[in-house]
Amino acid sequence: MTTDEANKLERTARIENTIATLFALLGVGTLCGLTYLSLPAFGGISDLPEYYAPAKLIFEGKGALGYTLDGLAEAQHRFFPSMGGRIVALFVPPQGLALVSPIALVSPDAARVVWKALLVSCLAASIFLLKKTFNLGYKQTCYLIAAISLSDAAYNSLRIDQLAPILLLSYVAAIHSFKSNNQIGAGLWLALVILKPQQFLPFMAYLAGAKKFKPLLISASVIAALSIVALLQIGQSGWANYFALVSAPSSVPFMQPELTPTVRGQLLRLFPSASASIFSLTSALYLVSIAISAFAGWKLSEKENSVLLGVLGIMPLGLVLSMHCHTYDLLLLIPTILLIFNDAVIPFNQVWKLVVMLGTIVFVLPLSVEIQHDYLLKGGQFNPWFFLLLPLSIALLIQSLRGSKTTLKEPQ
Repeated sequence: MTTDEANKLERTARIENTIATLFALLGVGTLCGLTYLSLPAFGGISDLPEYYAPAKLIFEGKGALGYTLDGLAEAQHRFFPSMGGRIVALFVPPQGLALVSPIALVSPDAARVVWKALLVSCLAASIFLLKKTFNLGYKQTCYLIAAISLSDAAYNSLRIDQLAPILLLSYVAAIHSFKSNNQIGAGLWLALVILKPQQFLPFMAYLAGAKKFKPLLISASVIAALSIVALLQIGQSGWANYFALVSAPSSVPFMQPELTPTVRGQLLRLFPSASASIFSLTSALYLVSIAISAFAGWKLSEKENSVLLGVLGIMPLGLVLSMHCHTYDLLLLIPTILLIFNDAVIPFNQVWKLVVMLGTIVFVLPLSVEIQHDYLLKGGQFNPWFFLLLPLSIALLIQSLRGSKTTLKEPQ
């Protein structure tokens, strides 16, 4: 290679890196700006009261009331008067409440800042770990930052103070721990999925089928310890209140399942009057997905990259068949999408990558906002997110079962 050719390549690389940097800055700037603009609407949109109010009730010695609508309403309106008559019901399991209860150590005003900073930090840490886990270069990392920053999932999770960034960090850190042969770390990070267990049970079943027993036992031990803490915090009556709340028909409007990009959500949009039958059917399908996941784990247990095959083929299916999964929870699909473009597990052809790239457009701002506010919230019968996720999930499951490329050595 001549000196002129080397200089030309260097200039080209410099220009490409500059463009990637500008995209990353545009994404981060847009996300920060939109999140800042949403701050005055805190009382009408934030889910922080869902966690803060019951945590505060624990410190007041009234933890059991955190799983009653009347107790929640009183505490939320007392600590956050701007909510008006709005109530955010608590569906996080008691073990998850034990994890987030330290937020009550600060004042309500300080909690708004601390919580938002925690979510942003988790999102940033997730990107850092994704870079390390998938060996991304500078340009790839910049485009990843831009894509995440401009996604509906990142925007809404920060806008309404949802748990999705925390769950993404726990999920990515667990994947990184598996890759690093750190079974203890993987087990500890997996324990955080108790915040929203319904989204992770198929993946956990897959890990059990793949014989990743040590991390699962560590995770189960941590969750058992959190159960004891939760019992001390809310008592037996609090646990009874929790089960009564999540199973009560009156709780369904607070969950808004018809907005979710799941089988349950789509069926409810088409047949709202058959909600009882739909809940039973989709619960059965969810159990089937857990069984399929365990079988897939057993079938792929001898693969050296078995955990990544689960990330690729099981996580999307678990989310689309989940009993409760909103669009902000789709942050959990980031590792799956990276694997499609990374070719570290299964080599995907350019048609695959083009289809996935075009499909993700509906999950990106501002189109995602239009879909949510101008179509779904106005009664649109067909959820476009669901009709993209379902075939993708099935196709990825089939691809994962059909074959893999040996790249990573993971513990059995």
